[in-house]
Amino acid sequence: MISSSRIGTAYLQKIRRYIRQHEMLLGGEHVLIAVSGGIDSMVLLDIMTRIARTLRLELAVAHFDHGLRGEESQADAAFVVEQAKLRGLKTYVARGDVRKLASQYHMSVEEAARRARYQFLERVAHKHGYSVVLTAHNANDNAETVLLNLIRGTGVSGMAAIPPLRQLAEGILLGRPLLGVERDEIHAYAEEVGLSWCEDATNQSAQFTRNRVRHELLPKLVEFNPSIVSTLNTTAEIMRGMEQHLGSTVETAMKRVMIGETDENVELSINQLKHYLPAIQAELVQRMISRTFDLPPISYGAVERTLSLLWKETGSKVELGAGLSAVRDRDTLTVRYEPPPAVQVNKSLQPGETVQTEYGTIITERMERGAVRFTRNSNIEFVDADKVSENLTVRSWRDGDRFRPLGMGGEKKLSDFLVDVKVPLERKRSVLVVADGENIIWVCGLRLDDRYKVDQTTKNAIRLELRSAAKNGR
Repeated sequence: MISSSRIGTAYLQKIRRYIRQHEMLLGGEHVLIAVSGGIDSMVLLDIMTRIARTLRLELAVAHFDHGLRGEESQADAAFVVEQAKLRGLKTYVARGDVRKLASQYHMSVEEAARRARYQFLERVAHKHGYSVVLTAHNANDNAETVLLNLIRGTGVSGMAAIPPLRQLAEGILLGRPLLGVERDEIHAYAEEVGLSWCEDATNQSAQFTRNRVRHELLPKLVEFNPSIVSTLNTTAEIMRGMEQHLGSTVETAMKRVMIGETDENVELSINQLKHYLPAIQAELVQRMISRTFDLPPISYGAVERTLSLLWKETGSKVELGAGLSAVRDRDTLTVRYEPPPAVQVNKSLQPGETVQTEYGTIITERMERGAVRFTRNSNIEFVDADKVSENLTVRSWRDGDRFRPLGMGGEKKLSDFLVDVKVPLERKRSVLVVADGENIIWVCGLRLDDRYKVDQTTKNAIRLELRSAAKNGR
């Protein structure tokens, strides 16, 4: 290990105080260190190696190659593996196609890289039992984040910027031991103790907004306030205190407002959300999106667009950025990753055949009237075989479709029927119909057309069954 210097020792003590202050490490933890190979992460690796014995830490290194720089990024990965090996540490390395991810989810390359990186760190920590993940964010990164959020418009959460410690996933903490030190201090330490590191050319590229803030805006602000990095970090710390103060009110509100959540979407009760003051609504939406989708705070403009849906008609939709959209349904507001375009199904079907589609499988079976056994399962129906042709169609429903719902007597627009039976907006895209020419026989899983029902005059029947795509193993 490289010997300590006077600067190195003072710096080491400063980092240890920051770790104790924020209770990042209590001793005995299994710690995963995110190392890119850049100067910040190499300093973090060096410091954690030095204090590991005192705190009884088990260390390992994780490196994610974003696939943006070809051979150069492969060289960085090899460098990290070698540096970890010199320190006797295990290394986990993975590579992702960040540009493809950005295109798939309609987000910036920066955001796609962040998302892929944190997903990788969470996977490794879960699989191999690391309770703490450490990253090398520093005070300059925090100041840049305050400015970025301020430029695009933000609330309390955005001004609080990067937290020193947060939960990455259940049972896994994410800490930033270098958040209390500035980039100049990091460089001084690295040079003093003789560390090696990699230079990432993309850190100079004006293509990325953060780099423009770092190399253009922040130096200009230094002219007005030489201590601007410290000032912005103090502001962030004050805002974190305000965020914590708001926390209990917002958390209580979230329990009432959130009615469904997955990794891909979150569903809110419109009636419950309307009960709260605008400031609480905004903070709730901000926190809910950050927490559900593991994103930094979205712009205040995106929050306002989301809340505008409270007063709009069913089906209204707004784009939020980062591949997210918000959609107004009857009583709910859903924030989700934008789904791929709906697949239009149109396949021929002969009685007795089975047809698979993207939204489920239609199984048909011929039988005599005496074999018909009616059930309460809406995915199974029986039709009079003598009332339909031999050439049927399974297709997606269309605007303008009409049919005679069983038990209603008269004809009805299918679009109106779907509203009446409260089919959720997202499910509508996957509704299938079995048709005979232009006539709808069955709205699959929902309602039979009255004209094709089995009655006392029926001699031969066809059993129709819809099996969902999930049951098909899709």
